[in-house]
Amino acid sequence: MKTFLIAIVFAGMVLSVRAQDQSVDSCDRIYAERGNGLLPSVECYLRVAGSIPREQKEPLYERSLIALSAIVNDSPKTPSEIEAIKRGLSMIDSYSKDFPDSAGLHYWRAVFVSFDAIQKDRGSVLPKNLFAVLKMIQDDLRKAISLNPAIHVHGPARVLGIMHTQMPGIVGGDKTLAEKMLGEAYRNGPSMCANHVAYAKILQVNGKTVEAKAVLTRFLSMSDAELNPYPESPFRALKPETIRDRKVARDLLDQINEE
Repeated sequence: MKTFLIAIVFAGMVLSVRAQDQSVDSCDRIYAERGNGLLPSVECYLRVAGSIPREQKEPLYERSLIALSAIVNDSPKTPSEIEAIKRGLSMIDSYSKDFPDSAGLHYWRAVFVSFDAIQKDRGSVLPKNLFAVLKMIQDDLRKAISLNPAIHVHGPARVLGIMHTQMPGIVGGDKTLAEKMLGEAYRNGPSMCANHVAYAKILQVNGKTVEAKAVLTRFLSMSDAELNPYPESPFRALKPETIRDRKVARDLLDQINEE
């Protein structure tokens, strides 16, 4: 009788896990539609997260924040961008309570605090909001690197490197450090389009045009399959980003060739 009960409990656990996987899969498919499907996919992930133990929620936080960041990138200067940033920051609060020592928390907090500051500074002569949170953003990214440098396809090094590329030296921008960090993201995460483009840009800024051309030429020769860092799920397809980054790469290559 005891063995029979254990078997029933085990079977119920398996069915529960399978149902959860199917629910996440349905959310992934909503995400894959992009456009108007991005916000519904976030709501879908949160519904699933509300029905599972705390220790299983972190992948759903990541999925939700990736979807919200896609809204920010797909719809800049719109009410959708503002709403996505607001939701992302609210989700970061929950993330910090559930996983206070997570690399993902530090990475995504840096990303959404950056989004918020940049959105608020838009149209201003001086980026005072970004300056106010700059140290916190950098500290979070460094902490993420110390915990798990590979999070979001070496996202902490990519974001920190882009920041140092764009910041003037007077406020701490370091083009040598930017090249080092973006080179690490490029070499360790070649499946992420943004790693190629960001590295080529800093090489150009640092006067290394031959190397920049080689990076861009390699990137443009890669197939979409090679540039999908998350091939295991339909959610993870990054085709819109691939299309955008290929165009940026072609324009940058043309610019370098004309110099």
